Amino acid sequence: MELNNLYSIPANNVTYQPCTHFGIHEDMSLLKQLYDVEDLLFVSNAGLLARPVDIDNYKGETPVSLFSHNGMRDETKRVDVFDMFVGTGVGGRIATVLNRRGISTNIFSIFGSQAYLTGIAPDGPAPYILSTQGLSTFNVDPTLSSMNDIIKDLNNASTSDSGWFGETWSTKLSEIIVNQGTLQTLVENVTVNSPFKLEDEINEIADQLELVTRLMQTANERGVGRDIFYVEDSGYDTHLDVKYRLSLKLPPLNRALDAFCSELKTIGLWNQTVLIQFSEFGRTLAPNSGGGSDHAWAGNHFMLGGSVKGGKILGAYPSELREGDTEGRILSRGRIIPKFPWDAMLQGVAEWFGMNTTDLDTVLPMRNNFPAELLYNSTDLFIG
Repeated sequence: MELNNLYSIPANNVTYQPCTHFGIHEDMSLLKQLYDVEDLLFVSNAGLLARPVDIDNYKGETPVSLFSHNGMRDETKRVDVFDMFVGTGVGGRIATVLNRRGISTNIFSIFGSQAYLTGIAPDGPAPYILSTQGLSTFNVDPTLSSMNDIIKDLNNASTSDSGWFGETWSTKLSEIIVNQGTLQTLVENVTVNSPFKLEDEINEIADQLELVTRLMQTANERGVGRDIFYVEDSGYDTHLDVKYRLSLKLPPLNRALDAFCSELKTIGLWNQTVLIQFSEFGRTLAPNSGGGSDHAWAGNHFMLGGSVKGGKILGAYPSELREGDTEGRILSRGRIIPKFPWDAMLQGVAEWFGMNTTDLDTVLPMRNNFPAELLYNSTDLFIG
């Protein structure tokens, strides 16, 4: 990117950053606006880590399929590479801990089934998995007019010889049918004030974020104290023509985030919400022959919200960008070994969400592998 295609922002972190100013892509004006009013911060040079590593030991100390979408994506959602809580995700573990403490929590994915939301059995809540169009009517075209009543009757009363699996199936199915109908009615009665996309625009992330704002407004009726949502915007695997691809992807994303923030302010939930952004890995600093970028490791990510202590770039961007650097973090073609783990941001966010020190060992089972200076507390990330 040329300098004239970037918004300049001050790092406001001279102790750890090698530069006084950084740049934001010109198509992401909302990030610049939120940064300027201190409602958004960045964490630089961060990525999936099991423990601190450098060029000499990263292969042996990072037991994941580095630089591959499938391996890195799954582990980024789980943040538990040693399987201390097998099959679970960080969002699901947060919800599990809250439920154990009597704080009712719902979890939603607007982008299919996600490991991020899988909790610890039996205390983890079951996720709601919704499409971007919201909730459809259950069994909308039954083969018999009374089919739904028949299904409910079959799964209603148990007998003395009912098996555990049968009981569980019937209980869960009955709950799903009731909850789905209730939630559908609640969501359909919510008014959205902000335009999330242009007329006739196809914008999946806008549809997802709009549905999130609808769901947020039903929390009281659902009787919950916390909500966790998962949304995803794909299409950034820019092996070719990275500038052109970003010119297509970023403006719709910017509009969607702008509408999301505006809606939260309108409905009075801006200060009670944090949005955290992750990607499985960053991209190579050196372009390939097709004008694109390839799979790398460390990247920069952001968080935003009315309670975020923003206007600064945390982490520590590398001071050297060539192989043979003194820190031993630069691989070929500008692939950077992260200095800060995902746990850095997630620890502070989990504390803000209500986790105590004991809870954090369940939510982030790898965090004790890192020194305190590589992790952030809620007071580092949030005001008040």
